[in-house]
Amino acid sequence: MAQAAASTCEICIGGPGEHYCLQCNQLFCESCKLSHLRANICKNHTFLSGPKKSDALFCAAHEERCSSYCHDCDTPVCIVCSDEKHLHHLMKGLAESIQELKSELFEKIESKVATANFNLGKIEKDTKAYHDKVIAVIKTITEEGKYWKQLIDKKVEALIKLVQEKEQKETQNMTAYSEVYKGVAENCQRWQNTIKKMCTTADILFLNKLNQLKNDVDQIVVKQIPDAPDMSYRNKKTSDAEIDNLFGELQFP
Repeated sequence: MAQAAASTCEICIGGPGEHYCLQCNQLFCESCKLSHLRANICKNHTFLSGPKKSDALFCAAHEERCSSYCHDCDTPVCIVCSDEKHLHHLMKGLAESIQELKSELFEKIESKVATANFNLGKIEKDTKAYHDKVIAVIKTITEEGKYWKQLIDKKVEALIKLVQEKEQKETQNMTAYSEVYKGVAENCQRWQNTIKKMCTTADILFLNKLNQLKNDVDQIVVKQIPDAPDMSYRNKKTSDAEIDNLFGELQFP
């Protein structure tokens, strides 16, 4: 019974576990393997045929347990390899190397989360300030339109429409940036939770998982947000001969 369970797909728990995913440390049947590779986050995972390997911690050349990690060669090594091929290299214990990589990932994620949250706060503040300016401009235009009464009502309506259309466009742009940074923050939070839930066993499979996650984290570039939009209204005194010249000039930097 134990052997049958070991060779059963760990996803659907029905088909034969003929394929082993190195990154997930799980057995898949053919159907679940295809579904796994269709997901964007898993499309680069590597599969081996057959059940899980129990000797993941052993050196293939010397059949010795890999207890160290060579940082110069970026590979786990056994005690024999450390003396023969990596004598003067920077060597650290496998558990220590995993802990350092885990800490590095946490620091990078926390930095990206902090930057994303800062940008979200700035976008919210800039959006409110910009909206206040829009309200002030609309009020000025409206008051000036009332002064000229019926003669310039049509012009007032056109200017307000232009201001509102510009506000809508700029607000949509800022909202789009806000959604991007919300996505960054959510992804980083999900990765943090994933790392917390990961098995802490010091083995090559866990190291591979952390390296894969590190690649995903490094691909996120938290770009600088563009300058906040601005708006002002400049009054100008003109004769009443030309309606257009009675109004100020809208400015969109």
